[in-house]
Amino acid sequence: MRSATLALLFAALAGSPAAAIAAGAPVALSLAWGVVAEPATAGAHTPGQVAEHLEFLQAHGWKAVRAGDLGNLGNGSDTAGGERPVLLTFDDPASALRYVVPLLDLYRMPAAVTVGPSQAADPALAPILAGLAASPWVELLPRVEAEPAASGAPAVRCGATHGADTARPMEDRLSRLSRTLAAQVARLREITGAAPAAVAWAPGTWSGPEEAVAASLGLTVSLPTFAGMPPPLDLPRLARYAVPPWAGIWALVQASVRWDPRDHPVRFVEVDAAWICAGGDPQARIARVAEVVRRLGLNGVRLLPGGPAGAWFETAAAPVLGDVAGPLSRALRDAGARWVVVDFPPASGDPNRDMALAADLARAVDADVAVLTASAGAPDRLGDAVHYVRPAARLAWRDGDDGRAFHLAPAAPGAPASQGLTVSSTTVAAADAEAARRAVSGWEWIGLPVELAEAGLRISLRSLAAFALPR
Repeated sequence: MRSATLALLFAALAGSPAAAIAAGAPVALSLAWGVVAEPATAGAHTPGQVAEHLEFLQAHGWKAVRAGDLGNLGNGSDTAGGERPVLLTFDDPASALRYVVPLLDLYRMPAAVTVGPSQAADPALAPILAGLAASPWVELLPRVEAEPAASGAPAVRCGATHGADTARPMEDRLSRLSRTLAAQVARLREITGAAPAAVAWAPGTWSGPEEAVAASLGLTVSLPTFAGMPPPLDLPRLARYAVPPWAGIWALVQASVRWDPRDHPVRFVEVDAAWICAGGDPQARIARVAEVVRRLGLNGVRLLPGGPAGAWFETAAAPVLGDVAGPLSRALRDAGARWVVVDFPPASGDPNRDMALAADLARAVDADVAVLTASAGAPDRLGDAVHYVRPAARLAWRDGDDGRAFHLAPAAPGAPASQGLTVSSTTVAAADAEAARRAVSGWEWIGLPVELAEAGLRISLRSLAAFALPR
C-alpha cells in the first residue's frame, strides 16, 4: 500500500500527469493560500514561496482554471490540452493585491481571491477589492467563515435531557448564513458587475444543508477547505487544500494525490462517550484521552456515541444522556487526531427514527469515517443521510457480531478497500501482539480502548509498540 502510494508521488513529482492519472490519482486540485507577506512573518507565506509553487505547477503539467470553468470539466478528465486542472485561491485580499496579482500576471495564471463577510463589509477594503476586480487574472468569490463559539457554553454536558429540539438551532444557523451570504454576493456583484457562481468554505463550515443555502443564491460550485489532505469530491464540488506556511513543492505533490505519510497507517484510540461521564470531571477524562493520543503519537480516534436506547449527542429521536460526542471529537482533533471515526447507531426497527439519529449524529460530529451497521450496504439510506450532512465522510461497515472490525469503502474509484478494527484482547501484551499480527496481515486501521491504552502507558511506551507511531 505504502509503496504503491509512493509510486504515485514520484510519478507526480516527475512531471507526468498522465502517469499519475493512470495510477489512479484524482485529477482536479484546488490550493488555498492565506496571508502573503514580505519580509516573512509567522503564519504567512512569502511571495517567493508562492512564486515557487506557481512555477512548479506550471512546469509540471498543471493548468490554472477559473471556478466558473469547473462545471465544464468532467470528473476524472483533464483539460482540453491534456493538463491537469488546478484552481488557485487566496484568502487575504490585501496581500493578494500587493504580492499575488503581479505573480499571476507574470505566470499568466488565473486565480480566485475569496472574501469573507467582514472583508466584504469593510469600507477600508473597498479600494483593494476594486483593484482585484480590475485584474484580468482574478475572480472574487465569497467565503463562509465559522461562527464564533457561544461564550460560556460548556464543552461537555453530562446528564439526561428529553425532547431536544435539534431542528431549531440548525434553522437559525441556516437563516443567518442565508442573510450573510446574500450580502456578500450582492457586494461582490456590485464590485465586479457579475454574480459569483462559486463559494469557498472555511474549515468546518461546509455541510449539505449549508451547501443547499448557497445553491439557492446561485452559488452552485462548493469549495470546502481542508487543513489535511483534501478528499476526492465529485464536481461541482472541489476540496481546497490549505497550503501550510512552511510548505514547499512536496506538500503540493502530496495534495495532488491526496496522500500524507502522517495519515497512514491509522492507529486510533477507542472512546465510549459514556466513559467520559462515568465519574469525576469529564474535562479531565477528555484530557486523559488527549494524553494517550499525544504519548502514542496516534493519528485517529474512534467514538462510540450511543444509540436508540440513549444517545450522547443532541437528538429528538432517542433519550439524550448528555452532549459529549461533538465536544469530544473536536477536543481530540485539536490534540492531533487526524481521523475521526464514529460508529453510527445500529438499526432500531424504525427506519425514520434511524435516519433522524444518523442525521443528528452527523451534525454533531464532523466525522471522517462513518461506521454503519453490518446489515447496511453501499446504497443504504443511512449512508445517504450521513452524506447529506457530511458529504466528504467515508463510509465503513461493521463486520461480525461484536462490531469491533469494519471495512471501509475505497477512498476513490479504483483505490483498494481497507480494513480496520479495535483489538479484542483484554491485556496489554495480548493487545500489542494482536495489533502486530493484524498489521502484518494488511490491516491499516488498528485501535485499542482508552483504558487499555492507559494501562499500557503505565507499564511503558514499548508495551504498546504496535500502536505507537513515529512523531
